[in-house]
Amino acid sequence: MRLRDLEAQLLRCVTLRTTERNDKGEWVWRGEESDLPRYWSTTGPERIVFEHVESVAQAHGIRFMCPKSFAKNGGPRGTHSVYIFFVGSPYAGRNMAGQEVRWKVLGGTTIDDLSISPSIQEQDDDVKPEHRCGWHGFIGFSNVPPGSAA
Repeated sequence: MRLRDLEAQLLRCVTLRTTERNDKGEWVWRGEESDLPRYWSTTGPERIVFEHVESVAQAHGIRFMCPKSFAKNGGPRGTHSVYIFFVGSPYAGRNMAGQEVRWKVLGGTTIDDLSISPSIQEQDDDVKPEHRCGWHGFIGFSNVPPGSAA
């Protein structure tokens, strides 16, 4: 299945910083469109957000709908997303053993020709065991065409 069909987006990690605190002592980030707080945190004045970018050269990772869940649900409704972070990204996913995991970009300039390695083993560690998908697959590697996930 093409990554575009899975509503893939290349992502760039950006660190936001704030000096503002509310009356509870929480760190506050404001939205660009209004004066209303967009985010509160008790953990510190920095947080990472993911911005959509168009090229692999700008990206730290990719988000796409899970191919297994997409097929099971017959489309996007009820389908969960998969986040993959590339080697060199300031952010990494973690496997069930708590180890950071990142994938190597083998080639591509956009989501239409992206290839990464190694394979992806979705672990769904934040989901109840009876709802885990467990998709194992590839993006443009090991007989999967570039720009596709299977």
